[in-house]
Amino acid sequence: MNHDVKQLRSMLRAHDPASDVRAESDLTAQAQRITAAFRPQPLPRRRIWKPAVSAVALGTVITVAALGVIAWPRPAEALDFTRSGKDYIVTVKDVYAAPEQYAEEFRARGLPVTLELEPVSPSLVGKVVGGQGTSVERPTPQIEPIPDPNCPAFEDPCTVKLKIPADLAGPASVTLGRPAREGENYTTTGEISAPGEVLHCVPYMGMTVGRLRGELAKRGMGIDSFRVGPKREVRPDVPDAWWPSDVGLLGRTKVVIWAGPQQAEASPWYRDAQAGCPDGG
Repeated sequence: MNHDVKQLRSMLRAHDPASDVRAESDLTAQAQRITAAFRPQPLPRRRIWKPAVSAVALGTVITVAALGVIAWPRPAEALDFTRSGKDYIVTVKDVYAAPEQYAEEFRARGLPVTLELEPVSPSLVGKVVGGQGTSVERPTPQIEPIPDPNCPAFEDPCTVKLKIPADLAGPASVTLGRPAREGENYTTTGEISAPGEVLHCVPYMGMTVGRLRGELAKRGMGIDSFRVGPKREVRPDVPDAWWPSDVGLLGRTKVVIWAGPQQAEASPWYRDAQAGCPDGG
């Protein structure tokens, strides 16, 4: 029997005039009622909501709460594969995707191809700038780039496509040119007078160095240095009255100029690049 009940029962017996005739069970029941009235009551149970399975979309994240699993949706496909006879025509839909994503999509089709895209100057966008087992190698080309007639372009990126044999056996790696992001430098540059480049249709071979400075400045380009003489001596500057014999890109905003005191004859590649220009270069 509880100690508190026994103690209270003794007190009731001492102060009850009829305790000598009251049944022991009555005193015990009365003591129990009194102690029950003052006993601390338990707090109500708080209900905690635990869903069996909760799928909540937050942006692109899907959370399964009950299992403690976060399932990330697969990224959009970076490559598009179209079968053409014995070949795949592969279009690069996302030229900024990670190489690991390209590799995963090639593996899904059993193609042992490693693809990378590097920032290049406009005339090289969509073209092969490196790799192994590609058409830039001879004599057994396996992977061929498909030129986009709209390339190069300053504003809109070119469509980058490849033709790959569906039964390609050996591993091949391909590095293609892509448009550079804002503030991103070029890893490879094309000929500065080629279509799409900064001096295309600019007849710089007929300009003095001083005039060429102005044309470059209008296009946001600066001069890094000059190359002079047969030993290509590096100079920080030359007289404005000198003549350029060649201009090379050095990243997005700088050029190197080969120059001398005499006007040089235009090279065949310069004439080819200027052939479609209004004044013919």
